This record gives sequence, C-alpha cells and structure tokens, in this order.
Amino acid sequence: MTQRERFNHLYESGKRSTRQAIILFALITGISVTLMMIGERRLAEFIWFLLVFPSVGLVKIGARTNTLLRFNQSAEYKRLVRLEWWTAFGLIGAYVVLILTLLLNPELISVTVVATGMYGIGIIASSRLDHRLGKVDPEHVTHKMYARGKVGYFNS
Repeated sequence: MTQRERFNHLYESGKRSTRQAIILFALITGISVTLMMIGERRLAEFIWFLLVFPSVGLVKIGARTNTLLRFNQSAEYKRLVRLEWWTAFGLIGAYVVLILTLLLNPELISVTVVATGMYGIGIIASSRLDHRLGKVDPEHVTHKMYARGKVGYFNS
C-alpha cells in the first residue's frame, strides 16, 4: 500500500474517530451540565475533567493504532505501533492522576510542573517512535506527513 493510500485510510479513520469523540464530548458535557444544574458542582467537575480528555484521547489514539496495525505485518512495526499506543495511554493515565490530585488538593498546583515535563518527554518519545516506524516501513505516514496531508501535501 502506498503512502498516499495509507494517508487516505488514516484520514478517513480520523474523521470517524472525530465524530465519535464529538459525540462522547457532548454526552459527558451534557451530564456535567445537568449535575451543575442540580447543585452537584464538585461531581460535575470530577466527571468532566476526568472523562472528557481521557475518553476523547483514547478514541483518537485507538483509531489511529488500529488503522496503522493493518498497514504492515512486520512484528517490529506492530511492536512500535503498540508501544506508541502504550505511551499515549500512560500519558492519559498521568493526566487523570494529575487532575484527580489537583481537584482533591488544589494547593498542589506545583505538580503541574512535573506533569508538563512528563508530557514533554511523552511528545519526544512519540516523535522518536514515529521516526523509527518510518525506518522500519518506508511507506509509514508520520505525524508530520499526516498534518501536511490534511492541507494538501498529497494532492500534487
């Protein structure tokens, strides 16, 4: 499968997962607004902050991972794709722990510095994994190519 065909598959998968993420976002926001209206502000905050980003993130990364796994049967490629998924999952888990800590103990705002560092490390790790995937499979669509493709990179 060529890079352009892979991009098209990833793009369609991304559109589907975005629709799912929007529905999930609306549902969680609706539940939170309802809880706010009946006076359960704290519970509404917990539900919104602990569910919106993690669930939307998992829907998006899950769709990307499942699509990438269909492109190449190489054990090394599949291992790297799964490692990228676990990296994202770990960052989402760290986000949940951070938000839970901040909601329960607002005075621990300095924890955000640690979290920011973790996300920086996660972004670097994801970029390196993406680069290694490109070495294992020359037709791999990197994050950078995908971003360019959405604005016409593959139309020439």
